[in-house]
Amino acid sequence: MIILVGALAACNNNSGESTDGSTGSTSTSTTDGTGTTDDTTTESPTTGDSTTMTPTSGDTTTGGEPLTRVEQIIAALDVAMYECPERIWPDVEASYRSSQVLLASESENRAWVWNYQQGDGEPPRVSEGPLDTLPPEWTSFFNINQLGGALTLGISLDGTQETNDAIMMGGGVVWPDFATSLTFHEGFHFLSSQDDWNVGSGSRSAPYPEPWEPRYLRAQLLRSLLADVNGEDSLAAAAHWRERLHTEHADETELSRPYDCTEGSAEYVSLMMSALAELGCDATDDELLALAISHLPDGMFLGGETFDSGREYYDLGVLAGLLLRRDAVPGWELKVEDGDSPADQLLADVVPTAQPDDPALQADAQAAVDARNTVVGAEIEPMLEAMQDPEFTRIVVSMGWVLGSFRLGGFYYLAEDPNLTDVFLTFSASMGPPSGVPIEIDQLTVIAGVTTPCALASGNTVVLTIPTADIALAGNLATATNAKVQFTDLEVEPTMDVDNLPWLCPTDAGGANGAPAPQPELELHTLRAPGTEKTVVVRPRADARAPGHSPE
Repeated sequence: MIILVGALAACNNNSGESTDGSTGSTSTSTTDGTGTTDDTTTESPTTGDSTTMTPTSGDTTTGGEPLTRVEQIIAALDVAMYECPERIWPDVEASYRSSQVLLASESENRAWVWNYQQGDGEPPRVSEGPLDTLPPEWTSFFNINQLGGALTLGISLDGTQETNDAIMMGGGVVWPDFATSLTFHEGFHFLSSQDDWNVGSGSRSAPYPEPWEPRYLRAQLLRSLLADVNGEDSLAAAAHWRERLHTEHADETELSRPYDCTEGSAEYVSLMMSALAELGCDATDDELLALAISHLPDGMFLGGETFDSGREYYDLGVLAGLLLRRDAVPGWELKVEDGDSPADQLLADVVPTAQPDDPALQADAQAAVDARNTVVGAEIEPMLEAMQDPEFTRIVVSMGWVLGSFRLGGFYYLAEDPNLTDVFLTFSASMGPPSGVPIEIDQLTVIAGVTTPCALASGNTVVLTIPTADIALAGNLATATNAKVQFTDLEVEPTMDVDNLPWLCPTDAGGANGAPAPQPELELHTLRAPGTEKTVVVRPRADARAPGHSPE
């Protein structure tokens, strides 16, 4: 591991990429922040207290000193993403070795670029420098962009440490550091050429109201797979539950299949790379599997019986991937890349053995889903009422204005609506329309993709509903002072719909009657994270991005 101290500022100098003119494209920084034209090298990065944590057993330097948190993370990346990533998934080594990972600590104003593609020395090199020499996007919890001509995944050390702390406070086990497992998971999505996969289109959205039966059957499938991982002979039982899912809930099964492939494989890779990072490239497959399986009870890579459709993709991928690897099934990874999910491959030739239903598990699934429907309904029903209330105003905004990412409580669609209208539950985002007027949205449930009286086309739009009393109009300038929606002097065109309900149409999107600027085709990528709240990255669709960018 070679650390290039002070080279960071110089890697941000490519036209059309992430840039920051204030730093100067040819200057570099030493550890004290002064400019220099000479990179220096050292064997370890300079770190502060917030990036230091108690090392696990054996995490020491050759001199016997404990590794800092950053050194532990970098050492894990060195092994699993550079030295032998093909041990975990075939044909990814070239992509990883030509990509970078940026570890950002806003609290220390430091950034480390792992596998720095510029400079001298044996790779993987690491460049360290002040974080504030880079554009603000690199302070985000997650970022993906070109940096110095190389595709770079950005991970927040501060944000991931908060996750570590939350896991430990909840009595959980942090293995590995969440920054490491998140890098392995998201790196597999964005740095391993997953854009070449042919998995088709699917949907993460859950119906509202949500039926409990699919959650029960997926829980039974997961139970059977876990039992087999733990040494029981239960694949025939798993095949029974899979067959029922395909028969009784074919539509949902098909919509979830692409995510069973992409998210399931990424979580499996994250688990196995974590084992590889600890044991090294010379470890046998049996040793890797044993270590990975021993950490399933930790809760990081297996969520338990939560009856959460958004978690099931990950858990199924982990369990089915472990079993496919245990059985040394040839070429299964390439079949996943072609849309054949790990669980479907594992069970395709297994003769099902009929299983009795479990009334207790059925009751647990129904109670969990009923409780979720109550919580979700408490958000969705008032929003639907507000959409029809003349005392509320509807404001159409473009998802293309989202700055980086947004947070939400879940994707849903209205199962009883013939149009199956999409809803974003408790949506939070910072938006920057072309006019530069900031729009802040906090925990507002919104309807998405519907036809409106505004000029902006329905695709990639959401409708904000707030009481008219919380909006002040001065000519064509609107100011919202609602607790959940705020903006000042946003230029709009007021209009009414066929039901005589008031709308505001931002002129940034063509107003009520104008011709809006073409809106980009977008992709939404949900980040891997514990808990129920989701962070979603908004990016241009794959065919609209510059070469070198890798999609979900």
